[in-house]
Amino acid sequence: MMVTSFFPGRIRLREAIFKDVAVVQKCTRILETSDAVKNITSNCTTGSVLLEYDPEKIPMDKIEPLIPFFMELEKLARNYSDSKRNIVMDKLQELEDMIKKSW
Repeated sequence: MMVTSFFPGRIRLREAIFKDVAVVQKCTRILETSDAVKNITSNCTTGSVLLEYDPEKIPMDKIEPLIPFFMELEKLARNYSDSKRNIVMDKLQELEDMIKKSW
């Protein structure tokens, strides 16, 4: 995923995968479970997502173990097509389950 803008408290991602409304909705539901997330804005036409969050509430010790998972998810995002939606949705469900267990 291409990070087009970042500074603590705000990150913008752009990738074709974010043109899929179902994927964006699932990602949004997962992210909204965190009290660190302030706002999520998406544009499915451009494939852009803006995440605004409280950087002081992000537990780095809980994020670091997820890095290998995010790298795997990034590979799926870069080669995304509608035919891979189920695979991506399954990976997002894994992420949601991991967050529920460890956070």
